[in-house]
Amino acid sequence: MSDFCQLCHFYLFKTIRILLLAPKQRPVMPNRYLILTLMFFGMFSTAATVPYMGYFIVEGLGKEPWMISIYAVLVTSMILVVNRFLGRRIDEGGDIRAYIFWAIIAYIVALTALLVFTSYWTLISIYAAGISVASGSMSVMFSFARIYADASHIDAIKFNAQIRAMASLAWMIAPAGSFTMAGLWGHMIVFQVALGLGFLWLLVWHLTLKSPFRRTSSHSGASLNQTASLRTDFNSAIWIAAAVCLFLSLGNSLVLSASPLYLIKEIHLPASAPGLSLTVKCFFEVIIILGTPNLIKKIGLRNALIVSSMLAVASSIYLAQIKTMTEMFIAAAIEGTYFGIFAAVGVSFVQSFSKGRIGHATSIFSNGLFMGSMIGGSMMGILANFTDFRTVILCASLPAILAAITLVFTRGSDSEAEKLPA
Repeated sequence: MSDFCQLCHFYLFKTIRILLLAPKQRPVMPNRYLILTLMFFGMFSTAATVPYMGYFIVEGLGKEPWMISIYAVLVTSMILVVNRFLGRRIDEGGDIRAYIFWAIIAYIVALTALLVFTSYWTLISIYAAGISVASGSMSVMFSFARIYADASHIDAIKFNAQIRAMASLAWMIAPAGSFTMAGLWGHMIVFQVALGLGFLWLLVWHLTLKSPFRRTSSHSGASLNQTASLRTDFNSAIWIAAAVCLFLSLGNSLVLSASPLYLIKEIHLPASAPGLSLTVKCFFEVIIILGTPNLIKKIGLRNALIVSSMLAVASSIYLAQIKTMTEMFIAAAIEGTYFGIFAAVGVSFVQSFSKGRIGHATSIFSNGLFMGSMIGGSMMGILANFTDFRTVILCASLPAILAAITLVFTRGSDSEAEKLPA
């Protein structure tokens, strides 16, 4: 293990030295397909570890389940701060290339620390800090995608959907791979492979972003000076849009947290059922994400989210009634359909109210997702403790109903923004 870590450190510091001492280059517009590849590797790297950590804390480190909550709250809180900071810096013209680079370095440092000093205290200190900075890359990538689309004069909604599809594809593959490897070779193989993925992520970053990439006045309808003046204005429409995304994320988190135990303990399906259900969900999610831009052109962003909310309600109610594997697959397909629409539309919907502050809008969207996940994870344990997992699944329909009501009653809150192309 020490030789492996020393080798990783050698190549890491050599890479940093080359990058820092490299001569300044003229700005080069990145290739859109390399941007999609960068998003895939970034999300694949984080998805390989994030869903595994709860299991690792209990089974690998031998800690009590409540200690998962400490780790989750710490990481989520730090991610919220990181996203807010990066969103502001991007709007001020900060270098997106540098922010992604340091996110990758933080990821590599976090994994190296955990491999060398494997303990719960390392997990909630160095690892938690590093993985929080690394997770901030998701918000940066969504901002990057929108700014790139505007600068390249390509369909922003379609490109956002493609970016989101890469994220969903990564989540369809990586978590299952991590649990499979852990079952065959033990817990630490997950983090060793993840460290290797971190270096692949760094390589793709180097190939994709050859020079600094910044938001400029030509990348947006508002100049940087206008963006600065807007900072003091309260934009109620964007917070309403973010609340809708938080509600849908909350409902999804409740189902995601409760369904494994619901399927196995209450429905008595095989132990493989939760993994198969997630795979089917993600498969439909990717397909729907890629097809959603055509739906948006016909009915608009807001109506697409209303459709997503209604499907989310139907998904929760149907999932609470299932008895067989076939019914589980149908429920997973409905769930993947509603979440695919939300995943494709959510960021574009929030960005449509940005008034030029793309980084700020994207950080609000990302923080809404993380807040929804954190609240949902906490609520699941409390609700299940007093009721059962089926009740938790049914309760997941309530945030979706709130999202639909909010969307209907705030229609026209910023009609000028909603007329713009996402």
